[in-house]
Amino acid sequence: MTGLDVNGLSTISGEFRLAERESAFQSERLPESRRHARNLFILSTILNTLFLLSDWRFAGTAHFWVAVPARLAVIIWSIVSLWLTRRMTSFRAVERICFAWQVVTAIGVAFLVSSRSDIAIFVLVMLPLVFYLVVPTSYRGNVGGGLACGIVLLIGYLAPAPLSSTMPGMVLAMLILHCGMCIAIARNNRLQRQEWTAGQVAQAVQLELANSRDTLQRMFMAVPLPLLVTRYDGQILHLNRAAIDAYGAGHDVRLDNVEQTYVDLPVRDELFATLQRGGAVDNFECRLRRADGAIRHAMLSARPIVIDGEPCFMTSVVDITERKQAERHLERLAMTDALTGLANRAHFMAAVTQATAASNDRTQLAVLLIDLDEFKRVNDTAGHDAGDALLCAVAGRLRQALRPGDLVARMGGDEFAVLLTRLPDADALQSILTRIADHLHAPLDYRGRPIESRVSIGVALFPDHGEDVTALVKHADIALYHAKNNGRGRATIFGPDLLESWDRETAMLDRARHVLAQEHPCPWYQPKIALDTGAIIGFEALFRCPTGNGTVIMPADIAAAFEHPELGPAITNQMIAGIIADCTRWRDAGLDVGHVALNVSGADLNDDNFTGHLLERLAQAGLPPAMIELEVTESVFLGRNADRVGQVLHRLSKAGVSIALDDFGTGYASLSHLKQFPIDIIKIDQRFVRDLETDPDDAAIVRTVLNLAYSLGIRTVAEGVENSRQVDYLRAGGCHYGQGYHFGAAMPAATITELLAKQRLASPALK
Repeated sequence: MTGLDVNGLSTISGEFRLAERESAFQSERLPESRRHARNLFILSTILNTLFLLSDWRFAGTAHFWVAVPARLAVIIWSIVSLWLTRRMTSFRAVERICFAWQVVTAIGVAFLVSSRSDIAIFVLVMLPLVFYLVVPTSYRGNVGGGLACGIVLLIGYLAPAPLSSTMPGMVLAMLILHCGMCIAIARNNRLQRQEWTAGQVAQAVQLELANSRDTLQRMFMAVPLPLLVTRYDGQILHLNRAAIDAYGAGHDVRLDNVEQTYVDLPVRDELFATLQRGGAVDNFECRLRRADGAIRHAMLSARPIVIDGEPCFMTSVVDITERKQAERHLERLAMTDALTGLANRAHFMAAVTQATAASNDRTQLAVLLIDLDEFKRVNDTAGHDAGDALLCAVAGRLRQALRPGDLVARMGGDEFAVLLTRLPDADALQSILTRIADHLHAPLDYRGRPIESRVSIGVALFPDHGEDVTALVKHADIALYHAKNNGRGRATIFGPDLLESWDRETAMLDRARHVLAQEHPCPWYQPKIALDTGAIIGFEALFRCPTGNGTVIMPADIAAAFEHPELGPAITNQMIAGIIADCTRWRDAGLDVGHVALNVSGADLNDDNFTGHLLERLAQAGLPPAMIELEVTESVFLGRNADRVGQVLHRLSKAGVSIALDDFGTGYASLSHLKQFPIDIIKIDQRFVRDLETDPDDAAIVRTVLNLAYSLGIRTVAEGVENSRQVDYLRAGGCHYGQGYHFGAAMPAATITELLAKQRLASPALK
């Protein structure tokens, strides 16, 4: 070889265009490729075996039978591939075995990431990087394996229902990652082959040195890569033109002069120790300082040579500064939220772990979880572009509100997180929370349209509320849950009472799930009596769940479930199904049931399909809408969904369904609700009825409510009637109906059938 064929490298893959040159390059690297493959399979076997032990945490779940077989397949195939390395007698054999290992590993891990655990996102990024950077194969093998692996893993992660709301962001992030890796692999290939070419040139120079020193010098100077020939003590004997141009060095510069060459002394000492032992050096990374003071990252390769009988070293220098910058950029992409530019969840969790480990007793840390209130409403009413603009605005405002050194992250969706460090006391925290609220609660102007921005914040302190990242994030999440459940737009600091309340509500929700899946909840009916005639005019359907051991699960046992966005509508659906079935049976038996009242929550009325499903089911059963009465409390009118609730109630009222305002007098704005919403009936809360005989204030409240209802032409129902004296007082005050233990407790449908039959027989019109 008499020169360097710079144009012989592919601009796409960085490999030699000539198959013969590429084959020669790979043949020379075959021992190293075989060794890398063997190490890869060994590490894959060991690490996946360790992860197999971790997979037992899924025991008892459906994912266990996915995770363990998939993991075993990867381990077994890694062992098989390790055994096959003895057959790696050519680079093509290395490629075939590595390709087979990549296929099995990618498919196996795709099943593993279907769990959507926290580490699954890390694996989505890391395994394709392994295929790109570690597997000893060609450009098409690296890029094809990495890209195919990324696609398979992404499919495995996104395939299970429900579809992740972050899917577009994940796809874009993965696309950016793979594009960057293709560029990085091509550049690395180009650098390796340039280095190999330089080595070939250096060997050719050494062979021809005895015949033509002049030819050797010309070739040496023509190499486009910086080359240096040095003595053992570091003194430079020769520099080629590329070295002079790249580093501005002179013949009097010594490599051990750290002021002008090596930036890191320990790295320099390591290199010199290896060289002085007579060993060759390949791909040794260090930082070099140019004559103009600029610091560059370099990759060195050195070989011992003999010049005029004196032992020396031939060293090639490849500038890898741009590659390092690309790697850091990819690192940032893997740890950054694509939409807002903030740290992502993985970055935040790592930062909290590091901060707690380095914290001392003099200062506190705080973890804040911030959730946008009614973000879905913004997306639904203003569009997803407005939602994205709101997320970006919140990110910018958080940066402005916080101190230098505090970390802001987007955890996903509309949830943000903040890590506050250097907190001397609780007062400092309160001032920061106030500043955050002031910044975030200001409306956003988007294309001339104001978008309201309100947030709820949950706070956990280190070490008071947890000593590791898992506990801190969990407790901050509990505090956030309570902030959202107590009016939203506020900050709540975690405390033991919140944990007790959380555990209590969690137990209720778990019990409700068990009831819906394993038990048979059904409506029981409490009669409503016309106070003027004493006749039954209807019933209120109340949730009851008889169990096999003779006990009955009451609404108070699962109270938290009724406002749950999933469990509440599920319970209501079962109640409606039971009510319609019972009413149909009573109608077919010729029994006059009047109407049946059903309690509905905000979770029911916020369901877009509630009204249509209710009216459709009544129509299918042939029951008039007037047979159903919906009881709502004032809580459903509070908050930002009041307009939607009003639309639902007006639609139901027009269809003939009666609307009753339950627990009247215990809320905040009853009079405005009577005017704004289609209220047909007022239910006087039992707390006022219970003591009206002995408490003048309660009696006055009841009398006032009855007068108000009379003036507005609204019917009234008194709850909690327990004796005849209360009946007399209510009848005298003009109350229409009564309900309580005086008339009867809630009863199963079969008992109601007997009661209605007796009333029919006792009716003079039927005798």
